[in-house]
Amino acid sequence: MNTIKGLLIKDLYVFRNFKGNIIFSACMFIFLIAINSVRNDIFTLGSILFLIFFGMNSISSFSYDENALSDKYLLSLPITRKDIVLSKYLFVFLNSFISIVVGILVSFLITILVRGKVNNVGDSLRICFLAFTSVSFLMCANIPCIYKWGVEKGRMQSAIIPALFIFVLGIFGSLLLLIFPELYLNVDLLYLFKISPYICLVLNVMFYVVSYLISYKIFLKKAI
Repeated sequence: MNTIKGLLIKDLYVFRNFKGNIIFSACMFIFLIAINSVRNDIFTLGSILFLIFFGMNSISSFSYDENALSDKYLLSLPITRKDIVLSKYLFVFLNSFISIVVGILVSFLITILVRGKVNNVGDSLRICFLAFTSVSFLMCANIPCIYKWGVEKGRMQSAIIPALFIFVLGIFGSLLLLIFPELYLNVDLLYLFKISPYICLVLNVMFYVVSYLISYKIFLKKAI
């Protein structure tokens, strides 16, 4: 556990070097959310923007490790490959989770101060959960690609793989509706939306577990 904690602190120290940029960006987001809240309720959009900008920045830690040859140094210490991969997934997840939570709190407070209330809080939070799950999917598709091909090539592959997956899923869904046209009428979309937080929880666990196992298997065979 101390090893994982140390690896997480190592990644946090990398971000600490850019704390000025992070604080400036956060202030700009808060300012933009406040201005746009005067005319529109952008509680959900503001929360998602925090998640996308700050949450997905955790992937940049791979670039710093690659440039500094960190893995080679870390493996010379009593640290296993499993520790390195697990710490990366924890860092990515925690960074994304904290980003969406902070985004929700900031957007909520600004909306209350500017507009006096937040409309449809429950529905807005469900959409934030869906956004978090979507970002988790992209992250979990990205990390194995980085371990396999490196940061630069991995980014290209990680853009292709999710797009291909969504394309195949879309084709499968379309064929399913062609074969069973009454299926769409029998599905209660409102009910699915209401239970979406639970569905998102299951999907997030599945994404991270499957992605972690793939990444660990790739990293285990990788020459450092």
